[in-house]
Amino acid sequence: MELRQLRHFVAVVDSANLSRAAERVAISQPALTRSIKNLEDLLGVELLERQPRGVVPTEAGLALYHHAQIVLNACLRLTREVRELERGTSGTVYVGVGSLYATHITSRVAENLSESQPRLALVINEAFFEELLRRLIDMRLDLIFCNFPLVAASPDLVQEALLTVRSCIVTGKAHPLAARREVTRADLASCRWVIADQPHAQDSFEKFFSVEGLPVPRDIFRTNSLNLMLSLAASGRFLSPLPEHLVAESAVVDELSVLPVPGGYIERQAGLIYRKADASRPAVEHVLKEFRRVAHSMSSAQASASLTGS
Repeated sequence: MELRQLRHFVAVVDSANLSRAAERVAISQPALTRSIKNLEDLLGVELLERQPRGVVPTEAGLALYHHAQIVLNACLRLTREVRELERGTSGTVYVGVGSLYATHITSRVAENLSESQPRLALVINEAFFEELLRRLIDMRLDLIFCNFPLVAASPDLVQEALLTVRSCIVTGKAHPLAARREVTRADLASCRWVIADQPHAQDSFEKFFSVEGLPVPRDIFRTNSLNLMLSLAASGRFLSPLPEHLVAESAVVDELSVLPVPGGYIERQAGLIYRKADASRPAVEHVLKEFRRVAHSMSSAQASASLTGS
């Protein structure tokens, strides 16, 4: 099996069309067809099937596609790293960051590393957890910093908790509940909500109501835009469960009210997820250490602020 065969196969699956795939890998369509046929003969299985809307992978083809992506991404990054070392850099680290932490912690990590490791290159991608995890498994990322899921990640990955993140229920000052001295979860069940359009967000949201045997609100707007969530909450027409640090740092913080719900805080662990084998790479090790250092300093500062406030 050759790398070029894997590239050809991945191109066909991605394009769902032989002629478009041939253009993508810069070979003729007959040559691409022969390459796929040789790969099928080598493996002894059918990898693709034709359908009215294009070419789709078989079950065996889908399994090969996922493994081929990992192999090709690893080879691409190996090539880049060797070339970077030749140019005098100390490597590139691909970091995935949960949308809640794009500025909260990552900006400090990037600033500190630019001074302490000037030859280290960072490539930072912001997304929600599910997408980041796919990229980490496919080896498009070296590590991610995000909220942890309610279930454990893959046993092949290290999950290192660094922060406890507390989310509160917020809305705009114009909302009827904003003037109340106490709000129950039953009061919240009939309201209009905006939440992140992610499975882990939905799971936490449902658990918040189920602990008191309440039905999950039906009037829910979902989005993957944090700015839109903040804007809709600030309008006073929606409630939203948002992390305290995000609320405090938002441009609309003066327009928001935290609802006084007894026990109305949702706590989640956040931190690093990475492949154990990658932790020993010097470039990755530098980034892991800096995330730990910054997270520790933030936790210490939050603890001091809580003691002072009490």
